[in-house]
Amino acid sequence: MSFKKLSCIMEELKICAEQGMPILIEGKKDEKALKYLGINGNFIQVSGSGLKLFEIAEIAAESSSKVIILTDFDKKGIELAKRLAEDIQSLGSYPNLEIRRKIMGITRKFIKDIESLPRHMKQLELEECPNGVNDSYYHQHFCFRY
Repeated sequence: MSFKKLSCIMEELKICAEQGMPILIEGKKDEKALKYLGINGNFIQVSGSGLKLFEIAEIAAESSSKVIILTDFDKKGIELAKRLAEDIQSLGSYPNLEIRRKIMGITRKFIKDIESLPRHMKQLELEECPNGVNDSYYHQHFCFRY
């Protein structure tokens, strides 16, 4: 069930990205992992950009009224998410932490960063669908009902 839930969350993220919502991530490996999962969007890297967090929040808030925060699940990522959310909200945009919270809820015991998502999803898929049978009916009809 976790693979199906995580797949649905990834589908939700993909739709948000297609709608133009910027996705705040920590680094290049996170972007690569999300692109591997089929999510192509306006990724804004928080770490290593040379910009202050508030400047990053400004860039994100200027590009959309909703901003997805998808930092890692470690202590640093939690602090970044909190500070970015406060800054984005102060700029009049909505910081979406819900997708991050959902991913954390499912993966918390297994992974600590976004870059590990593809490997973790593959492992879950093999556990839940050992014969390679993926229930696309479930995905199409129940993704947003969990």
